[in-house]
Amino acid sequence: MIPLTFSLSRIENLMHQVTFNPLKMEGDIITNTSMVDLKMLQPTLRIFRDVMESGLAVSPYLKVETLGSWAKIYSACSITVSGVLLKAKVPVRPKGGGVIEVIDRQPIRFTDMLMYWATTIDPIDVLISQELTSVLEMMRTGSGRILGNLQEAPMLAVERIEERLEILAEAGFSGVLDLGEPNMNVLGVSVERDHVGLSLVGGTNIVAAAMSSGIRIDTESISGLTDIREMTHIEDLL
Repeated sequence: MIPLTFSLSRIENLMHQVTFNPLKMEGDIITNTSMVDLKMLQPTLRIFRDVMESGLAVSPYLKVETLGSWAKIYSACSITVSGVLLKAKVPVRPKGGGVIEVIDRQPIRFTDMLMYWATTIDPIDVLISQELTSVLEMMRTGSGRILGNLQEAPMLAVERIEERLEILAEAGFSGVLDLGEPNMNVLGVSVERDHVGLSLVGGTNIVAAAMSSGIRIDTESISGLTDIREMTHIEDLL
């Protein structure tokens, strides 16, 4: 009998394989993969770019492969940030993924969340399939529901976390929604004692936006590793 593999185990396994160095822009990051009809590639990339420019994606870098009449798109997963923190000796631990309510461009609370330790299916894949997001509406009006996740780390590591997040931002990797205070809830979700919570945008917000536009796209979150040197800035793909 093959044992069940919960999302947390798979995620932590990939986190330990992240070798991305944001200062040198080299190494492997964690990526999501999406499949779209080749004829719809350019419209899809234009939507991806709009989402990225709105600050609702992790990174503007993509890798595109052509497979017959389909295009396979590799995009940055926010768990990459966790992997970089782990490499910097921050014992970060993914908690769960969910839907975040945004009002006037301010993240307010998680409205839905699935804990990584309690599911064998990636929470973001589940939430996308339920069509619970309104990424395009949030981009137009400043209010809506987006995908995001929550990480935890010891409160003594806050300074190191902030330093590493700044380096990542300079390399084009952002998407931090909230870095909480020690022992305080983050977007309505509690964290363990003597820990801080870190909320990040979901890397598949770009996919949710494309689906809302009527584009047929199949995606798999946290699907594997990709060398950043094989990826291209979105502006160079359009």
